[in-house]
Amino acid sequence: MQPGQTDGARAIAERAMDAMARHDVPATPENYTIWYAYAAGSDPELVKALDVVISNHRSFTAERNAEIYERFVSRSRLDHTVQAAGEGLETAMERVLRLLSDYGADQSAYGRKLAQISGTLDGGPTAETVQTVLRQLRQETRAILIKNQELEHRLSRSKREIEQLRKDLETVRRDALTDPLTGIANRKQFDQRLREACAAALEDGGALALVMADIDHFKAFNDRFGHRVGDEVLKLVARHLRNHLKGRDTPARYGGEEFALILPATTLEGAAVVADQIRRSLAQHSLTSRQTDLRYGKVTLSLGIAVYQLGERLDDLLQRADRALYLAKQDGRNRVCTEAQLPADAPGEVPAFTTANLGRLGA
Repeated sequence: MQPGQTDGARAIAERAMDAMARHDVPATPENYTIWYAYAAGSDPELVKALDVVISNHRSFTAERNAEIYERFVSRSRLDHTVQAAGEGLETAMERVLRLLSDYGADQSAYGRKLAQISGTLDGGPTAETVQTVLRQLRQETRAILIKNQELEHRLSRSKREIEQLRKDLETVRRDALTDPLTGIANRKQFDQRLREACAAALEDGGALALVMADIDHFKAFNDRFGHRVGDEVLKLVARHLRNHLKGRDTPARYGGEEFALILPATTLEGAAVVADQIRRSLAQHSLTSRQTDLRYGKVTLSLGIAVYQLGERLDDLLQRADRALYLAKQDGRNRVCTEAQLPADAPGEVPAFTTANLGRLGA
């Protein structure tokens, strides 16, 4: 590294550490990786994500830091894995093509040899020439059979390699779209599924409902019992969401303790029924430690619902569902609110939902 590059890296590192100190971010290797990239401006999506959190005055909790690291650093590693698998597949295909090319050359050579051997009989067959021809045919045929067997073996091995690469790519694709903790769709898959669902609704004129859900008092719960128990709460909620949905419905972890449900072919009233079933079912369960029988208490959800208006921007749909979720929080939590309950003429009474608002409510 040149002196100028060293000075530049040092300046970026200092900006990263200053930003971490300013926002109370622990100086772990994972956090430093994120904030160095932020200070360097090397990943525009990462910069935008952190700026949103900062502008909404949200704190960088351990959960949020882990989520950001998983979203951006792990994504980069997945990209490298995809690239490596793609290069392996390309190498395997080149090997197969080379084998097939060699096979074609061997077959052509075999054909020319047969023609040459048969030419020895043009002057009239004799016992001696017939014996010679038979001997040469046996030799050439044995040689081509050995080559064919070797080709078959090598093609079989290449087939296994290609099949393994295909499985690796499928695993990478699945991991890239799945939240590693809860096993349901992650934010990336949610965005993709929501776009697809809106496009389908726009095409056939069908209904589409979006439910935003947030775990009540999750931060206090997490602070009291620890992150391991907090993770169990997140997994419990994900299981309830998955168990109450079916068909084309998509449950997703939207971020932190917030979840989202995409419900195609579902009206506002139908989505409210589903959301309330989820809320009631979860509220009936009490989380207990299997090791100590310690009761952690009940876990409840607040949920907000909006339906897609054909042709509208997805941001507008998300904002209405967020505002309905905010209203559910404001009205006492552990309840379902729909966009129909939002004030029509006084949007200021229920502000557009932001993570900063949830912070003030003690989400």
